[in-house]
Formats: sequence, structure tokens, C-alpha cells
Amino acid sequence: VILIGIAGPSGCGKTTYAKHLSQYLGSPIPLMSLDNFFTKPIYIDHPILGRIKSLEQPETLNISGFMSSLHQIKREWARTPFDQLNPVAEKSNPIYIVVEGFLLFALSNDVTSMFDIRIFLDSTQTRCRMQRFRRDTRVDPALSDSQVRITTKFSQWFDNLVWAEYLQRRALQIANAEKVFKPEEYQNNNYAILDAYIGQRLRETF
Repeated sequence: VILIGIAGPSGCGKTTYAKHLSQYLGSPIPLMSLDNFFTKPIYIDHPILGRIKSLEQPETLNISGFMSSLHQIKREWARTPFDQLNPVAEKSNPIYIVVEGFLLFALSNDVTSMFDIRIFLDSTQTRCRMQRFRRDTRVDPALSDSQVRITTKFSQWFDNLVWAEYLQRRALQIANAEKVFKPEEYQNNNYAILDAYIGQRLRETF
């Protein structure tokens, strides 16, 4: 089993790429997301936003459960709950499991070391804010970014909480990644560069 980790800020497009990569590699599961291991939000006293609910800290995640799932997949993938999605997959062939999460390489050294390939999708605050707003408010996909007006309340929340928390752990995540991709290398769902890198790593190492 080869675990491929994809990290990056909220709104960078990592989930979309992870889904693509899972399909591209013929993974027996569509995707494993760190979001599935959220437990509950915590309340923090923010210096700008006041008393607010947050999902941006590691404390909101069931990290031990996440680790257990990774170990279970590594040991005996056919017995994991995910395998029922593709019961006819061949065990003799390499099994590629794609995992994505916004804190993926900032949880612990034990978690980071689980991944055979670790890539980080870098992005800009402006781009991530727009994509997160479009997703959270279900903006009509037919509208271009120039036609979308992000509310002041959303911008304040995203900039002062989501992005600020991301920046606190950005350097650590980049240091733990083996390869960092800039937004111009994968934007508009053009994944040729990313796919080529993954393919080369798999051929050379596995």
C-alpha cells in the first residue's frame, strides 16, 4: 500500500485534485479526507472576531483515530471499511491510497512519516478566500470570480481565522512536504504537472 498525502490551505483545490488522483491511479477508494475525522469545533476568544467557533485547530480532530485508520490500511487494506467499495481489486498490484487534509503535515512526525509521497499545494490568500466563499455559499459555477462579491463578514472571518491559523503552520507543512506546487502549476484543473511528478516518483521509487 502506497499512501500519498496532499496538503495545502483551505480553498486551494486539494480535495478536487485528490479525487482526480485517486481516479487517475485506480485507487480502491475514492478519497480519504482528514475532514472525516473532525470531532467538534472549539470556542476561542479571538482578538478581532471575539468569542467564535473554530474548526482550524488540531484539537478539533480525532488524530488517534486518523492514525489508526492509516495503520489499518497499511497493514491489511482489504479488511478496512473502505475496501467494500471495490471488493474485486487485485491485492498483487500496488494499492494507491490518496489522503488529503489542510493540517496533514502539521499534526505530528508520526502522521507525516506515514506517507510515502507528500505534496503541498501552495496558493494565495485571495484565491483561497474566493474558492472557500464559492464553496461555502454555493455560488453558481457559471459565475466568474469577477462577478462574485465576497461579503465583508466572510472576508474578516476567513482572513483573521482560517488564513491566520493556516499561516501559523505553513512553514512546518512545507518543510515536511517533499514537493511544493505553486498555484499556476495546477490551477483551472490542469493537473498535467502534478500527475507527471507523481508518476515519476512511483516509477522511480516503487
